Formats: sequence, structure tokens, C-alpha cells
Amino acid sequence: MTIDREAIRKSYPNVLSLEKVRRILGISKRKAAWMLQNGIIKCENTGKKTRQYRVKLNDLFRYLDKYEQGDPSVMTPVGKFNAKKVKHPRPPQKAHNTIIFAKPPDDFRLWLEDEWYAESDLLLTQDIARITGYEHHTVQRWIKEKRIRSVWTQNLLISSKTWLIDFYCEEAYTIIRKSDAHIDIMKRYYEINN
Repeated sequence: MTIDREAIRKSYPNVLSLEKVRRILGISKRKAAWMLQNGIIKCENTGKKTRQYRVKLNDLFRYLDKYEQGDPSVMTPVGKFNAKKVKHPRPPQKAHNTIIFAKPPDDFRLWLEDEWYAESDLLLTQDIARITGYEHHTVQRWIKEKRIRSVWTQNLLISSKTWLIDFYCEEAYTIIRKSDAHIDIMKRYYEINN
């Protein structure tokens, strides 16, 4: 969720209603109310029937900071706000898949180069999926969103080991539900370097 904070400051007052919070976040009124009632976003409950909640703009920005950092304390339960009932709900994620790591230090790049030395310099999406432990469609989405660089050549979408390392060093640490392979590589790095 990327929100232009300067534009918000110019367009909205310092104290927001539930409706304004809902609009800024682009979520349903029901979800916004749940977030306020459960303290996900700090607010004042006036007890009135209309305009019951008052949210300071800075408290909304604090929520956004936590959300962008992948803080599990501000995540809503999976499936809670779907419009349709899910016939076959997803099995709950293992708790360790939500481990949040800080942005890795500069030497992480060299460590990854050593770790993946046997991998080919040119990678197809299925190679990236195998190395990282993420689903093939997830890797394709990251490439489509230009989070992982790639090029077309002879009807093949190709990335490189260097570009995958760039992704791991610059952005992958923000993934909330990390693959087991991702968690394993981060744990090994931190165990060796601590």
C-alpha cells in the first residue's frame, strides 16, 4: 500500500473521520471500523452515533509505517473481510513464516554471491522459484511489477543471479509471509554473522 503522505496532508484535516480513513486506505467501511475498534489504528471513540471515531493524521501515518514494515500487529486476519464465504479456507500459515528481518547489511550481497555460486548466472522464472522457495506465479508477479529485473530474449523471460541478489538485498526482507527457503537463508546468514 503506497500512499502519498504529502498529498494526504494537503487534502485532509489533522483529525479524520472513519469515512476519511476508509477513503485514504481504500478499504471497506466495515474493515475500517474493525481496525479502529480493535486498536489497529489509534483513535478516539466519542461515543456518538455519527462520527463516532476521530483519528489523528499522525496516528494513521504510524499505522502505515508499521504496515509497510510488515509488522504483524497491524495485519487483519486472512479472509475476515472477503465479500464471499470461502468454501475451503486456506490452512493457517506456520507462525515462523511471518518472521520479519531488518534490511540486511551491505555484506549480505557478498554472502549471497558465495551461497549461490553454483547457480547459473542467467535464470528463468522457474529457476528463481526453485532457489527462493516461492511459487512460480509469485515470481512472475514480482517480475511483472519490476521488483525483480528481467529481459525478453528469444521468447524467454530471463533474469540474472545478480538481479535476484539485488531483490534479496533491497526489497525481499519486507515480504511478510516468507518461504521456508527464504527464512532458512536469512537465519543462516544471521547465525554466521552474529
